[in-house]
Amino acid sequence: MPEQLVPDRSDRLALNASVAIAAIGAIITVVATVARLSEVAAGHDIPVVVLLQQTSVGLPLGPEGADVTASVDTATVLVNDPAPATLFALWAEPIWLALTVLAGLWIASLFFLRIARGEIFTRGGSRLALAGGLVFAAGWAGSMLFSTMSANGALAAVSDGTYTQLSMYVSLTPVLVILFIGGLGSALQIGEKLQRDTAGLV
Repeated sequence: MPEQLVPDRSDRLALNASVAIAAIGAIITVVATVARLSEVAAGHDIPVVVLLQQTSVGLPLGPEGADVTASVDTATVLVNDPAPATLFALWAEPIWLALTVLAGLWIASLFFLRIARGEIFTRGGSRLALAGGLVFAAGWAGSMLFSTMSANGALAAVSDGTYTQLSMYVSLTPVLVILFIGGLGSALQIGEKLQRDTAGLV
């Protein structure tokens, strides 16, 4: 079997530092999630970020605080006694996001450790990359769904159902990330196959 390409000491330290950073990120994620859930659990004055379309407001940005007309894309509204569907989304969004972020950080940590041991092209590396892509896709899709439900429910609550514009934000960036991770997984699969073929010739 061919010798594994083990990174040098400085690279291994950097990879282990990345694992430590992922652990810190996991702690921050848990703390932020608990803080958000505590806001939702209060049941009143729940801050919800909503997207606005072609909305102009006066902001005190002029001389001596004079109002200046500005276009606003987002706003934070306070929701009291949300509808059951909105309340479900408000609870589900931080929980879903936290679970997928923690899963993604765990997969990333395993991936970094495999690289540090020189096992990047052994069986399992491509599976980790593909699993990371699936987790990222699930996190993005679920978060977008629940945030849309929360925002539109909040707008309906504060406007008594009279605000009819849909609050939904779609970005192509997550799609590009998913494509990149999928390509990385495919490249690792090719590398694993070449590694196995090389091992058979030795």
